[in-house]
Amino acid sequence: MLKTTRLVLHGRNQSVLHIHKKAAAPSTSQQTRWRSSQGKTRNRRGVNFDTFGTWDNRINAPIMIQQSIKHGKIIPKVSIDDVGHASLTGRRKVNEDRICIKELTGPDLLYFAVFDGHAGSLIADYASVYLEHFIRFWLDQEKDLQSVLKHSFIDFNNVLTRHMHFEYEEPEFYFMGSTATVCLLRDGIELVVASVGDSRAILCRKGVAKRLTKDHEPEDPDEAERIKANKGFISWNSLGTPLVNGSLTMTRSFGDLPLKRYGVIAEPETTSLEVRHNRDSFLVLSTDGVNFVMNDQELCEAVNRAPDPSEAALRVADQALQYGSDDNCTAIVVPFGQWGKFKSTAMGYSRNFFSNRF
Repeated sequence: MLKTTRLVLHGRNQSVLHIHKKAAAPSTSQQTRWRSSQGKTRNRRGVNFDTFGTWDNRINAPIMIQQSIKHGKIIPKVSIDDVGHASLTGRRKVNEDRICIKELTGPDLLYFAVFDGHAGSLIADYASVYLEHFIRFWLDQEKDLQSVLKHSFIDFNNVLTRHMHFEYEEPEFYFMGSTATVCLLRDGIELVVASVGDSRAILCRKGVAKRLTKDHEPEDPDEAERIKANKGFISWNSLGTPLVNGSLTMTRSFGDLPLKRYGVIAEPETTSLEVRHNRDSFLVLSTDGVNFVMNDQELCEAVNRAPDPSEAALRVADQALQYGSDDNCTAIVVPFGQWGKFKSTAMGYSRNFFSNRF
């Protein structure tokens, strides 16, 4: 006879038929126990209603129907209207940080970026305006977002180099450069990050900071090996800061044309991951004015104290200045499904004396 067992998978009932040639019919008491156990299973493993929040300061986001069907899970819509950003000049005379928050091909592909210029804001200005054009071009050529970003970074820097040689004769322009940390979010679930320099992208998962980028510093063994292989050298200034050829604090960047022959490249390192909206609270992009004085977990706790992403970005930048940052402070906060759940109870501007700042 046919014996039917009902299983609960991911909150949905599915019937599975097992065929037994000589299976005896279950007794009435066995059927009663079976139904009772199934009811307990449904209660225990049914839909998790806490997936997108029942707390006070959650963000009410509509569900992306097509993407949810495509990926087999509920995916909330991340809107650029909910993304917070702030950029403070701080103790500098001018602000050389730039940000971008846009929809590239509609609401299913979002673009977030921070650029931190050095020796001037020219390269950061160019990157904030023109990098997206290269990304749009490569989106028509490639489906893999990591390849899209790698090609876009390299092509942008090549065109920038030619432009600088033809348009600018003054030598000071050739020493200008910029970091870049770029994130693409596709279908509300596929997150790809690319970076050059020391700006960061940090994901808050279950209340714990997870860094998605790597600081490209001269002290990194792999980076230093490439610099030396290209006949460059690493030195240290009076403050103990490592420098490429005595002038640059990073090993990858846009611009910095005289140092390109010595191994300072514009090829980014990329990371791809799936956003888990039942675990992930937000994504933060920040420049080194923030990162130098706040470690990753402190940054996440500062965001968790804020009622909304706009206020969170402002608090991060302001808190970095309170901690003594002497650089421009910039942050972008992108909320995900668990926004507001892991609310920090710590006081603002307080810190452990023995806290690791890096």
